[in-house]
Amino acid sequence: MSLRANRVAEQMKKELGDIIGRKLKDPRVGFVTITAVEVTGDLQQATIYFTTLGTEEEKDETLKALE
Repeated sequence: MSLRANRVAEQMKKELGDIIGRKLKDPRVGFVTITAVEVTGDLQQATIYFTTLGTEEEKDETLKALE
């Protein structure tokens, strides 16, 4: 990744963590941690990696809510 793509990825990681943790009011979303963001060189696409705590059922509900 280029330097710019790395900066964008780090900023997206911070912003997404804030949005999910503080502003998203969906009760299906449990404790979520954004672990990594990968952005393409042209900044058109990003892949978000995250972890979540809870039972398998709670994890599935969180994934559905985030999709």
